[in-house]
Amino acid sequence: MRVLRDGYFLGVGANHLAVDILNTQMAVLVVYLSPSLGLSNSDIGLVVLIYMACGSITQPVFGWILDKYRNEWIVGAALLWLAAWVSVAVTVSGMWTIVALSIGALGSAAFHASGIERATMRGAVIMGGRAATAASIFICFGMVGHALGPMIGGKLLEEIGLRGILLITGLTIPVAINSLVQVSRGKLERRGEEKCLEVDRERNDRNDMTQVAWVVVAIALVVILQAGPGMTSMTFLPKLLQDRDFSPSAYGMAASVFMGGSAVGGVLGGILADRFGKWKIVFWTMLMAIGPMYYYPVVRGGGMYVLVLLAGIFTGAATPVIVVLAQSLFPRWRALASGLTMGFMFASAALCAYFFGIAADAYSLEAVLRVNAAMCLVCALVSLMFLFGSRERLAVLESVG
Repeated sequence: MRVLRDGYFLGVGANHLAVDILNTQMAVLVVYLSPSLGLSNSDIGLVVLIYMACGSITQPVFGWILDKYRNEWIVGAALLWLAAWVSVAVTVSGMWTIVALSIGALGSAAFHASGIERATMRGAVIMGGRAATAASIFICFGMVGHALGPMIGGKLLEEIGLRGILLITGLTIPVAINSLVQVSRGKLERRGEEKCLEVDRERNDRNDMTQVAWVVVAIALVVILQAGPGMTSMTFLPKLLQDRDFSPSAYGMAASVFMGGSAVGGVLGGILADRFGKWKIVFWTMLMAIGPMYYYPVVRGGGMYVLVLLAGIFTGAATPVIVVLAQSLFPRWRALASGLTMGFMFASAALCAYFFGIAADAYSLEAVLRVNAAMCLVCALVSLMFLFGSRERLAVLESVG
């Protein structure tokens, strides 16, 4: 595929890989430090909520800055910021680690708001408008980072301790520098980008925004129901296995299996969405996620890893599709739309993790994690409305997905 030979796209994608490798260290570090800090399940959920809030609420701000001022260097600078603060986090002690990680999350916010807009637009220009496929490939870089991060971080914590994370932050610096170089070379084809934007603007201007409003609300609900199972699994799967006396490398590996599945699902979901329709993919993948999400918390042995992998594949498939749908609604402010969607996705997922943590202190963690299956079911039912709506509503849907 041409997009995988494009220096600009690969530079932004590699940044996504590095950013999410660093992001996932938070979950492993919190579980690793929970005994010394005396953190309960609800405390772990609260820490995740704080981190994700810092990395989500500010995303629309960074998206607006990119749309208005076209500061594309934010993509590389954001990674440098995150790497610096993760380095600080593993060199300080106590709750200062949490503070440093939360400050570093601003770098994640800046990157996700700007990076996905840049990568999606660049991919759409050189791939004949297949925005969902481009978004899925970009998100795959991040999912691979999510998959590798816990495994690498868990092993380093087990063998070296906290300072071992510095090996990761050091390796991300050349990646950030490369993306800054790609931006300075100006490899983004502006004329092709503007043509894509014009098509979206003309199509969007023909729509009655009062009709589009209900689509925005429905997408917001889908975001909550799709993002929640992924974040709660990512957060509490390591804790579930720690309670079963697994080592840090073992529960890091389980989290990596889940995120690896999400990476595969994201790519497949984007490709299939461009061919068969975005809402069809959201419906069928969330429907198929119900079984794995329901059974993986209680199954033991090798079967658990198979179910975790399937849960990651099916829930991850909808992520790029949802982002592209949001961008199509607001073509004049694509980075802002990306920031709002990704920010809302992260924030709602963090809230789910927090409430799941509170519930896990009152009930068994296994039982609480099975609630994810119900969320997948409701998400599938909401997306079903888009497949069997009235003709007028379907006309709006065709214009946004």
